[in-house]
Amino acid sequence: MNSTNVEIQQLTQDISQDKESLAFLHRIISFQESLAGKVEAGLRITPDTAQEKWRAGIPLFAGETLSISPELFLKGMKDLRTVIPPNETAVALECLLGSSFMMPSNVESTVDDLIKGSNTSIQRMAEVTPAKSHVVAFLLHTVLSPFFQKQAEPYLEWVKESSWRRGICPICGSEPEMARLTQKNGKRILFCPLCYTEWPFDRLRCPFCESDGEPRLRYFTVNDDEAHRVYCCDKCHRYIKTVDERILGHRADLLVEDVITFHLDVMAEEQGFQ
Repeated sequence: MNSTNVEIQQLTQDISQDKESLAFLHRIISFQESLAGKVEAGLRITPDTAQEKWRAGIPLFAGETLSISPELFLKGMKDLRTVIPPNETAVALECLLGSSFMMPSNVESTVDDLIKGSNTSIQRMAEVTPAKSHVVAFLLHTVLSPFFQKQAEPYLEWVKESSWRRGICPICGSEPEMARLTQKNGKRILFCPLCYTEWPFDRLRCPFCESDGEPRLRYFTVNDDEAHRVYCCDKCHRYIKTVDERILGHRADLLVEDVITFHLDVMAEEQGFQ
C-alpha cells in the first residue's frame, strides 16, 4: 500500500469530516495503481534531449508519441464503474461509455485528442452527458493518469537538475493543481495532477499567467489555519491551494490535502477565482 493510502487510513481515524471523500480517494488510488501495473513505459528519451527541451521551455512529452493502448484505456473506463458510487458522476460515465467517443473504432482518436490536452475535446464529450465538463474531465483523467504516471517515472529525477521555470508541468505540460511550501526552507513546489510530477516554482509568480511583472499574488486562510492557504492572482483570476509544511510539521501528501481542503475551493470560487 502506498504512502497516500496509509495517510488516508490514519486521517479517517483521526477526523470525522471528509471520511466519505477520503474513502473515495482511497478507491481511486487503488484503481489507478492496478491500472498502472498493466501499462508499459514506451518512451525512450535521452538526458540531452530532455535538457534541450527544458531549456527551450518545452514539456518533455511534447511532440513525443506516448504509449497508450486504446484497448486498455477503454477497459479502464469500463472498470471505473466499480469505483464510482451511484450518483450523477456514474450517470455521466455511462453516457460516455455509450457514446461514439468510446466505440472501439473511435477510441484511438479519442485518446489521441486527450493526449494533446484539448479542452475542446473534453467539452464535446461533456455534451453527451448531463454533467459539467469538469466532471467528465475527472473521469477521463482518472483513467489517463496511470498511463502518464508510468511514462513519467523514468524522468522524474531529471526534473530536479533542470532549469525549468514555467508554471506548467515539465513532463506532460498540464497545469498544476496544488502546491506545497517545503518544510526545510519554504521553497514552493508545484504538483501535476496528471503525471504526479513535482517541480519548483518562484513564490512570487503566478503559475498560470507566469507574470514576471509586479506581483499580483495574495493569499487567504480560513479560521487562522496558516498551514492551508489559497494563493490568488489578481491578474488572471486563477488560484492554487498551497500547504505550508513548515506549519504542518511534515511532508504534505497533496492528493489527500486536496480532498480535505475542498472548502477552500468553494471560498475561492465564491470570490470569483477559477
